[in-house]
Amino acid sequence: MLLILSVLISCNSDTKSISENPIVTQNENILIPFRDISKEALGKDRMIENRYPGVAIFDFDRDGDMDIYVTSAETNSLIEETRGGNNKLFENLGNEKFAEISDSANVTLPESNSTAVAACDFNNDGYQDLYVASYGRIGDGLDYRSVSPKTDLFDIVKDRLLLNNKNGTFTDITSEAFGDEINIRSGISVSCGDIDNDGWIDIFVGNRADQDYIAFNNPRHHGHYNVLYKNNANLTFSDITEKAGLKGPNILMRMPHGEPIKWFDEESQRWNEGYDPNFKDINEEKVGDPTGQTLAAVFWDHDLDSDIDLWISDDGDRLKVYRNDSDLNNIKFTLITRELGIDKVGAWMGFSIGDIDSDADLDVFVTNIGFHPLTRTPPEIPGGDCAYGHIFSWGTCFHYLLRNDSTQDEKSQIFNSVFNNISDSIIITPDKYLPTEGLNIFNILEDWQIPKGLDAYEFGFGSALFDYENDGDIDLYWLGSMGGRGEGPGGLRYPGPGRMFLNLPENFEDITTESHLLDIDNVNYELVDASDENIDLESNRIGIKFHENGKGLAKGDLNNDGYIDLIATNSNGYIFKNGTGEMNGGPLFLWINGGGNNNWISLRLKGRMSIDGTGSNSDAIGSIVTIKYLNEGEEITQVKQVTSGESFISANSLDVNFGLGKSTEIDELLITWPNGNSQTFENVKVNQILEITEKTD
Repeated sequence: MLLILSVLISCNSDTKSISENPIVTQNENILIPFRDISKEALGKDRMIENRYPGVAIFDFDRDGDMDIYVTSAETNSLIEETRGGNNKLFENLGNEKFAEISDSANVTLPESNSTAVAACDFNNDGYQDLYVASYGRIGDGLDYRSVSPKTDLFDIVKDRLLLNNKNGTFTDITSEAFGDEINIRSGISVSCGDIDNDGWIDIFVGNRADQDYIAFNNPRHHGHYNVLYKNNANLTFSDITEKAGLKGPNILMRMPHGEPIKWFDEESQRWNEGYDPNFKDINEEKVGDPTGQTLAAVFWDHDLDSDIDLWISDDGDRLKVYRNDSDLNNIKFTLITRELGIDKVGAWMGFSIGDIDSDADLDVFVTNIGFHPLTRTPPEIPGGDCAYGHIFSWGTCFHYLLRNDSTQDEKSQIFNSVFNNISDSIIITPDKYLPTEGLNIFNILEDWQIPKGLDAYEFGFGSALFDYENDGDIDLYWLGSMGGRGEGPGGLRYPGPGRMFLNLPENFEDITTESHLLDIDNVNYELVDASDENIDLESNRIGIKFHENGKGLAKGDLNNDGYIDLIATNSNGYIFKNGTGEMNGGPLFLWINGGGNNNWISLRLKGRMSIDGTGSNSDAIGSIVTIKYLNEGEEITQVKQVTSGESFISANSLDVNFGLGKSTEIDELLITWPNGNSQTFENVKVNQILEITEKTD
């Protein structure tokens, strides 16, 4: 049988708790709010001491439910703001209970200044391993060239590869796996994918820059070179970044009239835009590399040519899209963002992939700073601040919602990749309790154009495109802020309460408050649920000034009910009361979807490499799933792709989840595996989790 596991789980329309009334949306749809179970489920382990806490949702023990891994900063941080602690592994015990088992699993990494995490099966044994990125130590004044393998700083800043031993424990195999090519730059994103379809998962690490030397108010805006590791099929990896064409170009740094701002590097005998080789750390070593500050990267096949392409977001530089032109003998990526017309400079943060307009192709959402700079005078000095680039046609502070308008000629089969930004044309019904302040035209200075649609919304880091109510279309959530928490110093510079947009036939509806997805701790939703129009928002902590410092976001079905749940992380920082500040960890939120009475199906795909060493990678990353069905008499086609690296510093579950509305059967389910094999299933029943193993030839 090709269907190795078929678990039927009924979907109960009465899953909401007594205190949670359903939401009636603009189109009379019924939704049940999310429930934050973090306090009960995680207890004292809910608070994380990290500036960039990452999160991964994965089934580490293969017992059929999703577990959680969260990263923390190094224990002996130099400055209080980055007080650290152990990374945490939460085993899912069922019934909304979790056990923190990082010690026994050997994944604490207390000496590591951990950031992003990816959960991928690097040795095709059927169990997902962990790649944990690490950041330069904050406050030591040392960039990566000052890091020696003989010092404790090496253990703090180096990335880690943790091998899943299949017995509830992991082994750190970093040294054996990477040798002298261990990443010691400021790793802040990790994406997995089989770049040449040889059946083995490769690794792309996005590096930012050492936090001690990041500045946005001058034209010196260096980053660190990124790294592409080729899997050698024996738990070792080779750095092929430069050979593959991914070392990265200079950033765009221009004077107001367009002249490039450059410095000459005596060592390389090159002029570099935006990079000053004379800038040194306290050891008199060069700071940074002549390239951008990468914050996120995602592998996915945007041109449907059976190999995964690479999308990269840089903070204070151009968005980058690299087309995969590789074969089994030659790994090559080609930068094509300019020809796509989407290479604007921005504060690009994170990616989400999904079919936002239900036309059976995949669109892209990219987070950015948002409308906030439009409330301030434009900067006069060139720098990495998106507000400087926003003055010109080549820059923007607004989020991208890139609609996929690609076409393929039937005769020649030539594929023409086209992505058009529609963020300003989306019609949005505002949250009736907490509308964005970007919609108030009096907040926007006359120096700037009035923002519309998504452009009028706040800062974003982590994001997710997912089907909230399983009605068959894709909804959008993001969160993020920068500069502090709440009303403290800088806390309202780039604030963000989180935003949940419901996808309706003609528009989006902002239901952030009603869906209980505010990135605010100790918020009280009782009067919102009671539809009290006279609710005292401030006393219930419903207000942007109460915001946390959102960073990571991961999606997955934590309770196997077929509805997508969300996990959010927040930076630690000062909470201010009566003018005084107290340092606190950032809270985790475990938002459990309230469910509903729509139907669904979830797929757990398994490549044959974990069975007999043939076919596609064990995780099936790169697979494309297409389903066709009738919903209330209308023929529907949905498509999704198994990806790694979406959102920001986080890893989603690799399960493929489809909402089906009232449909009771899927007419056709087509899986196109990374190596080109395909499988078709007909008349598939709904409301079940299917584990499907790739067929043999």
